[in-house]
Amino acid sequence: MPDEPLFDPLPEGPADGDLIGDDGLLAILEAAIGDERAAQQKYRDGLESCADPEACRLFEQLLREEEAHERSLSHRYAEVKKRLGLSGAGRGRD
Repeated sequence: MPDEPLFDPLPEGPADGDLIGDDGLLAILEAAIGDERAAQQKYRDGLESCADPEACRLFEQLLREEEAHERSLSHRYAEVKKRLGLSGAGRGRD
């Protein structure tokens, strides 16, 4: 049985030679934020079931790193939306 990918692929991207526009950038950032949240949950699950103190410390460190990644990506996402004149949750115009 082939190995399963570690992450879900992004929605279909631009054709060869096409550039990613603002909507594509927002979609990529949204997917990345979702990936960070999923990773955080995996590390929380590991932390809840770990018995070895060293493993527990590793899960805690990895969880903190993923939380920092999410904050960074969320900040970038908000900056892009602001630049585009968008506000609120999701990708729609308010």
